[in-house]
Amino acid sequence: MRILTRMLVVAALLAPVCSAAAQSFGDAVAYTALIATPIAGVAPSAKQWMLSEPRTGIGADLQWGHVAEEGVSFNTLTGGVTIPLAAGRGDVGISAGYFRPSCDVGSCSGNFVAGGVVEGRLLQSQMQSATFTIGLSGRVGFAKPSGGTIWSAAAGVPVSLALGNKKGLQVVPFITPSYGWGRESGGGNSESGSRLMLGGGIGLLSSSSGLGLNVGVQKVFIDGGRPMFGAGFSWSGL
Repeated sequence: MRILTRMLVVAALLAPVCSAAAQSFGDAVAYTALIATPIAGVAPSAKQWMLSEPRTGIGADLQWGHVAEEGVSFNTLTGGVTIPLAAGRGDVGISAGYFRPSCDVGSCSGNFVAGGVVEGRLLQSQMQSATFTIGLSGRVGFAKPSGGTIWSAAAGVPVSLALGNKKGLQVVPFITPSYGWGRESGGGNSESGSRLMLGGGIGLLSSSSGLGLNVGVQKVFIDGGRPMFGAGFSWSGL
């Protein structure tokens, strides 16, 4: 696996997916880079801009994700801030946190992760008791494991349906098909690749208080790859 085998995170994740002969090393690199950064390492979430009357304050969020592989599991926890754009029709956010592997054998060390996002509405349609929204999302991710550096990026199209009181609490199921890219480097060498992804979940959002709770799942499509499950909390109140 060349220089990337020196990265504990990468080596542990590559084990189940590189066994598929039809997949390239770049495919596995993309999978690990996306899972090891906030792009696919924490739960996707419903956002205030998916509502017809969104809260437009500066916000904060806390997100957690869990991936279970054979002999090892991974937990990522991030916290971030969001700034609304265009009167609540979108937002820009930054986050930082910690990626922590847990191994059955030996010791696993964690590392710093960070991410950024710009996203918002492309189309919104009002129905009698629901708001249908199609958006566009662009994300970047970063991780710094021992012995190397990981970068990732993704472009997606969030699709959501907000149900309930438009001035109060709403239930927001959503899905986000995406295309992701990842790059891992160390020791003067690097590898990169790309994969399709699909995320989704359900959020409880309030346009009056700005509070939100989310549960979600993110899948990077590769043979042998495991889904990420997680949850999040958000507040748009400043």
